[in-house]
Amino acid sequence: MAHPNRLQNARVLVFGGTSGIGFGVASMALSNGAIVTISGSMQPKVDAKVQELQSLYPSASVYGIPLDLSDIATLEARLEDLLKRVTDDGENRLDHIVHCAGDALKLPKIHEVTPENALQGFHVRWLAAVLIGKLLATGKYMHASPSSSFTLTGGTNTAKPMAGWTVGASWGGASEGLTRGLAVDLKPIRVNLVAPGAIDTPLFQKFVDNVGREKEQEIKDSYTLLKTWGDVRDTAEAYGWFMRDHYVTGTIASSDGGRLLV
Repeated sequence: MAHPNRLQNARVLVFGGTSGIGFGVASMALSNGAIVTISGSMQPKVDAKVQELQSLYPSASVYGIPLDLSDIATLEARLEDLLKRVTDDGENRLDHIVHCAGDALKLPKIHEVTPENALQGFHVRWLAAVLIGKLLATGKYMHASPSSSFTLTGGTNTAKPMAGWTVGASWGGASEGLTRGLAVDLKPIRVNLVAPGAIDTPLFQKFVDNVGREKEQEIKDSYTLLKTWGDVRDTAEAYGWFMRDHYVTGTIASSDGGRLLV
């Protein structure tokens, strides 16, 4: 029996698909023949990234729809509108959704915590995923099958928080609990979570620029077993596994260079 390409013609929606890991996931899916829609907060960037992906895969089907997940007042209605557009009002249901979106919040230290800055970090990372799950539960926008998946994103600081990560680790912990709960409530749709380590993304480069190259190498040598930062093309394969493996659900996959063993 020939092994199938399970992403060929699969309909994939990537939240946070305009940069970093999300853009890598979109590229990986397109390289396997998927039909991909990316979403990000700003229309110009969405348009530019669609053009970039189209240049990489000239015969591919790639689309873009902007959506600001940080504006929670009308978030559910705007998420449903996006899903209606992507699926032609449910006529062409999705096979996979990937949630990689995150906003560049200032991570509050424990002595700096206020109700506002503690809760704000849940908006894009957790609340948006909850509402996506609610909309998937309607059965209108995704095939109710083990071949369908919803993949969330966390991080290794949930399991092994660095100093100053009390609040940030709790954001990730909420997403891990949400993953397991949705896996039960959305079955047979599969729900999983990828927990990346230090992945070389534009957002991560801001950290590198702040610490300097000499300090970067010192951290790199002590942070992982592999003594290097992760590549988005590697981490994208973890999301690909969750899409392709129709028997994995409620699972957390780390792409972290062995950080948890250091």
